[in-house]
Amino acid sequence: MPKIDRKLIAKKTNIVQDLKKIIKEDNILYHEDETRPFETDGLSAYKQKPLAVVLPENTKEVSEILTYCNQERIKVVPRGAGTGLSGGALPLEDGLLLCLGKFNKII
Repeated sequence: MPKIDRKLIAKKTNIVQDLKKIIKEDNILYHEDETRPFETDGLSAYKQKPLAVVLPENTKEVSEILTYCNQERIKVVPRGAGTGLSGGALPLEDGLLLCLGKFNKII
C-alpha cells in the first residue's frame, strides 16, 4: 500500500465541503458508518476505509471530481460494482473512492 498522507486526512472536512460544490451532498459518503460497505471489494481479505466515497451521476461530475483531485493531489481509486476478486478497487485511507457502477448511470 502507498504511504498514507496524514496531512490530507486532516483536511477531510475541507475536501468534503469542496466536493459538495461539485456533486450533490447525498452523493458524498464520508462518515465511518457510510464508508464501511466500501472498505473492500470482492477480495475481503484486505480492508481499508476510504477518506470518502463519491457517487457521480454523469461524466461532467466525474471530470470535475478528477480535476479537483488532481489540483489538490488527492489519490483516486475507481470502482465499478466492487465484485472483483483481484483487489483492484481497494480504497485508500487518504484517497477518494470514485464509484462508477451501473447504479450511477455512468456505465
